[in-house]
Amino acid sequence: MKRLVITGSSGYVGGKLVEYYRSRQGDLRILGIDIEPPPSEESTPHEFRQLDVQSEQLSDVLEQFAPDTIVHSAFVVPPMHDERRMREINVEGFRNLLQAVDRCQPERFLFVSSTTAYGALADNPIPLDESMPVRASAFRYAMDKVEDERLLGEFAQQHGEMAVSWVRPAIVGGPKMDNYLYRFIFGLPVLVLSDGYDTPLQFVHEDDVSAGIDAVLQANGRGAYNLAPDSASPLSEIAEATGRRCFSLPFWFVKFLHGLAWKVRLPIHESPGDFLYYARYPWVVAPRRLEQELDFRFQYSSNETVEAVVEYRTASKEQP
Repeated sequence: MKRLVITGSSGYVGGKLVEYYRSRQGDLRILGIDIEPPPSEESTPHEFRQLDVQSEQLSDVLEQFAPDTIVHSAFVVPPMHDERRMREINVEGFRNLLQAVDRCQPERFLFVSSTTAYGALADNPIPLDESMPVRASAFRYAMDKVEDERLLGEFAQQHGEMAVSWVRPAIVGGPKMDNYLYRFIFGLPVLVLSDGYDTPLQFVHEDDVSAGIDAVLQANGRGAYNLAPDSASPLSEIAEATGRRCFSLPFWFVKFLHGLAWKVRLPIHESPGDFLYYARYPWVVAPRRLEQELDFRFQYSSNETVEAVVEYRTASKEQP
């Protein structure tokens, strides 16, 4: 790779990817595209354009830069009350990007999807591998990932000369984790076990995400790759690691209260009721293709990623 474009370069995953490549490949030129400026010096790309993926200028910007590789990590992650607008950005913005990619014809195109695309369903096997269908039918974020994967699959069939791939990270954690998922999982005073089920959550370290994406790009990978260690962290273990207690409540009751709080826009609730399916039913994946085809090895287990989040936040609070 010589010329890399990263959309969402100021976001969590995109910013870490900029840091990763800037520290390893001195001859690689990076163009970052985001609606927000870079958050730090180390995550600042060589070139930056403050641009929305829905912009009509996107195609011209890509053609002028002439990338050989594009990574699409731009996505609305925090749930929006206006779900129509959220889908417009995530899906219609993706269509606009695919049209731009079609024009500039890079050698590689990689989309950062999510393990939530599998859906949190009662009949999910543990673990899910890449041969399983994506079935998310609730929670806007996950459904948008499914739709984008469908569009990308069609795009890949029409562009056989291009290495088109997508990775599905689990919950991304580490020292830089600071989002609504962090506040939901680590910030509440107690953790609720819906219907008494000790749901296993799967965490992938932010460093492993960057290294996994790089492994796929370096191999000219094609298709879907699960990006998560072969382990998970039950809610009870997360509670123990953070010095909290677990309580069992009926799922319907928790979902009703959570959904009501979201509807009336209580500030402490940052997600709709459908989000709670992912705290009730399993969606644990196996990184079969990464490990077996690319011989990729994760540096951190799910529990070690949880520990990294907790240790960093604890140290930050102790600083004067």
